[in-house]
Amino acid sequence: MKSIMFRVSNWRKWRLLILLTFQASLFSVYGQVPAINKIEYFLDTDPGYGNATNLSFSGTTDASGIININLLPLTEGVHIVGVRSRDIHGAWSLDNRWLFVKPYSGNTITQPNINRVEWYLDNDPGYGNGTALPITSSVDLAGLSFNINIVPLVLGVHIVGVRSRDSKGAWSLDNRWLFVKPYGNSAIAQPNINRVEYYVDNDPGYGNATPISISPAQDLASLAINITLASLNEGVHIVGIRSRDVNGSWSLDNKWIFLKPYSIGVNTPVPDIVKMEYYVDVDPGYGHASAISITPGADINMLVFDANISGAISTGTHKIGIRSLDARGAWSLDNEIDFTRGGGNTWTGVTSTAWTTASNWSKGAVPVASDNITIPAGTPFSPLIANGVTGNCKSMNVNTGSIVTVATGGNLKVGQ
Repeated sequence: MKSIMFRVSNWRKWRLLILLTFQASLFSVYGQVPAINKIEYFLDTDPGYGNATNLSFSGTTDASGIININLLPLTEGVHIVGVRSRDIHGAWSLDNRWLFVKPYSGNTITQPNINRVEWYLDNDPGYGNGTALPITSSVDLAGLSFNINIVPLVLGVHIVGVRSRDSKGAWSLDNRWLFVKPYGNSAIAQPNINRVEYYVDNDPGYGNATPISISPAQDLASLAINITLASLNEGVHIVGIRSRDVNGSWSLDNKWIFLKPYSIGVNTPVPDIVKMEYYVDVDPGYGHASAISITPGADINMLVFDANISGAISTGTHKIGIRSLDARGAWSLDNEIDFTRGGGNTWTGVTSTAWTTASNWSKGAVPVASDNITIPAGTPFSPLIANGVTGNCKSMNVNTGSIVTVATGGNLKVGQ
């Protein structure tokens, strides 16, 4: 091989087309995922939860849709779009944000022609000093190719760089590719492998592990290892394998995990799960987390419990970890789930218009005088404080497009 050809396709001024779709999913520590009842987006400035522009979407716990952004009122340049969702309990997801650009006006500016394309090998000689490619000056260039003479190059990996310059003197970014000049066939023959050995769990050192019977060769395949499990403890183990060539060079170790099954026969029942516990954010250590009330059994499923997230648990995203202990003293792996704690008590209106129905509120409880509450727009039902009912709260945020109705004989007390 004396030369190598590179092809540069579609060397042109790029135009950007962005189609923005979104997908929102929610998770629950209780096994049942709450439905999404609101998705909203904002541009550049976040107006606050519940105050952004509503989006139509399809799906319940896993929703998707498309955002059509009107670019006319935006300034030219870079902008940010943010998207978030809320479930029926009033908990908000994290914000997803993307950058996009409103192109600068080009209707009065003619794109300059590209008048030079050049390339270089390994070392950049500087703008204008690379090897020029023959071109016809144009705004868009495509299908350019060039041949590289690799005879004077040393064997191994090299870099080729390509760039262009327009008639106004502006250079493009460099495009760079790696390529290899193959090593010649006169290279030293690969030495034979003359030893393969393995060990279990503890490495006794090179040459001291258990040998595997082989016929020396450059390439060995389909070797089988028979590991005697009788002397091993029940549970997880590691097997390591390596080889050595006739020059005394060792390979890297290959390691695999395997399991010697626990003895469970007809007279050996599966041990009961006797304890379950959970923690929020910080793991206090095995046996020191918050206990979950259970009935001991070999298989516990569909477990529902109330996690205490009061006190120092701040508004925002957190994690809850859950694990179990069996009668033999063995702990399970931790299951960790992310969750979001919303701020205050938010009207969800999923059941009715009744202010006094607990299921209409994100906390699952009717607001009291110490609650900061939010009345968002777009809920299935708007709140009604009926005749003879008194609604209490510390503060109330009524979002644009939402409404609170106080019937004759009803009473709303805020900040009292």
